This record gives sequence, C-alpha cells and structure tokens, in this order.
Amino acid sequence: MSNSTTSSLPKTSADELRREMRTIRRELGENVEELVENAERLMDWHYYWQRYPWACIGGACLLGYFVIPSRTITLPTDERTLSRLAERLGGEVKKGTETKKQSLLGQLISMGTGMALRGAFAYLSQQMGNSLLKSSMQPQFQETNHG
Repeated sequence: MSNSTTSSLPKTSADELRREMRTIRRELGENVEELVENAERLMDWHYYWQRYPWACIGGACLLGYFVIPSRTITLPTDERTLSRLAERLGGEVKKGTETKKQSLLGQLISMGTGMALRGAFAYLSQQMGNSLLKSSMQPQFQETNHG
C-alpha cells in the first residue's frame, strides 16, 4: 500500500503544476493587456489634462516663459547721447566706426582650419559607422539552458 501512495503523489503534483501553469498563462495574457492599456493611457496628454489641469496650465506657462524671447532694450546711438554718456564715465568718444579687417592670410588660415575640421569630423564619423557596422555583423552568442 505504501507503493500506491507514493506513485500517486507525483502524478497529482504534476497535475496541480499543469493547472497552475494554465492559470498563470491565462492571467499573464490579461496582465499584459492591462499593461498595454495603462501604457497607452499614460502616453496620452489628454489623461494628464483631465487629471492634473492646474499642473498642465502651470507647465504651459513655464514653457512659454522660457520659449518666448525677452524684450530687447535699445539704447540711442546718436553722437550727442554717446558723448554725454562718455563724459559721465570719463572717457572719449571717437567719431566714425573703426572695424578691423582681417588680412588675406588670416582669411586663408581661417578657411583652411574650417576645412580641416570638417574633414576630420567626416573621417571620425565614417570610422564610427564602420565600427558599429562591424559590431552588428558579429554573431551574438547567447547562453541557453538545456535542462
């Protein structure tokens, strides 16, 4: 009699295990559907507008404050106003505007430097692309459990 009780024990535990696995699979499908619905709801801005309207208004105001440029202040640049300002500060006002022109050699050096930097950037980006391509072409080894 002891043999019959021990032989039926593994069979019932296997049946119980199968039932539990079916239940888990069924619940897993339902849980995944709920997760997808929740993710879609959280990605919709209407959800936040309905749930937190004052926070949305505050965020929009804050965003508008940083996006809209500040008002520029223009100062008069006529000669009379500048001379009065210079007198207050103790300096001199020079008539005419002096702009320093870059020499031909300076222009050529500047142009050459720009071309060299663009070439270096193109070379580096090409090398990075090649290395990424090589790493994606290598086979990926994954451990599998054969048990």
